[in-house]
Amino acid sequence: MDTEGLMLTLCEFLDLSKNAPLKDVLFTAFKQAIALGRIPAGTAINEKQLAQSLHISRTPIRAALDQLASERLVERKPGSGIIVRGISKRDADEVYEIRVVLEALATVKAARNMTEQDFEDLRALLEEGQRLNAADDVDGVVQNWDDFNRFIFSKADSPRLQSIIEPLQAYTRYFRNMSAKPEERRNQALEEHWGIYLAMRFGPEKKIEQVVRAHLNNSYNLVNGEMTTFGIE
Repeated sequence: MDTEGLMLTLCEFLDLSKNAPLKDVLFTAFKQAIALGRIPAGTAINEKQLAQSLHISRTPIRAALDQLASERLVERKPGSGIIVRGISKRDADEVYEIRVVLEALATVKAARNMTEQDFEDLRALLEEGQRLNAADDVDGVVQNWDDFNRFIFSKADSPRLQSIIEPLQAYTRYFRNMSAKPEERRNQALEEHWGIYLAMRFGPEKKIEQVVRAHLNNSYNLVNGEMTTFGIE
């Protein structure tokens, strides 16, 4: 794909109606186009040429690409510039295999560290998720899911573990968010989060591991289904 084709494809996904920084708008457009295979794996991105085609500075493009690189959707190769890695089912399989182990560990560590007030705060977060879901606020529910995860990982008090998990979560987040549109899935995910909360609060640790694994398995199956729908192999 040449720069002109890249620019035209990117413009299809640009949503300038939101009051958001241009780098964030570009990142979202890039991520959707890459996730859906509209910008194929192996595509080289020339920041300077793309900036000229879009009639903008290179700064927001570079910032968007840096974020994509942190989520492993593109990579910077010496001598070749920026190359799109894309998303494949094989990569998604590997990501989920790693996440199951690390997120179970992080959740167990968090449960050991959390105070009664922490558990009350987590409960309030879950209740807010229920309120958002009842209002059919899909974006709000998805944000609540992310807040739920971040809360737990912060209580694990393991910055290195968190730094490994967060990019893995981000890799298939687009498809995770797509799977959140049906109310049935949102209800199920919220119920699973309540299960994780109860296991964390009342134990035993083996139960925590079980509910986290079950939750991630359900999430993986839905993400896998979304990838199939969009022809990702």
